[in-house]
Amino acid sequence: MADRQDETGWRFGPVSGPDMAEWCAFLRDDNAIHLRREAAEAAGFGPRRVNPGPANLAYVISAVMAAHPQAEFVEIAAFFAGNVFEDDRLAVALTPEPGATLHAEGRETPVLRVQFRFKEHE
Repeated sequence: MADRQDETGWRFGPVSGPDMAEWCAFLRDDNAIHLRREAAEAAGFGPRRVNPGPANLAYVISAVMAAHPQAEFVEIAAFFAGNVFEDDRLAVALTPEPGATLHAEGRETPVLRVQFRFKEHE
């Protein structure tokens, strides 16, 4: 799922309208802000469609799974602090808790912070 990995983490994007539509179909989410620019603008988000939150979490989980292919998730706690918009480029950075952050290019504050607990193997 990652477009590429570099020294700072995993990169995704740009997030596209057709990708959002696929996620909406999969999630059975018919919220118009994900599907139509005019609906996003009317709702106060500006002229770009808003990516569904579960899709944003999927970017993070994908990066964590790439970094820890043998890990089994026991718990995932996500704090959604912002939105991902159509045409955003994204970066996932792992944190030591273990956790990760999702940043949209050009924004200093993460749009998503995630903490994980993995199954301990004996």
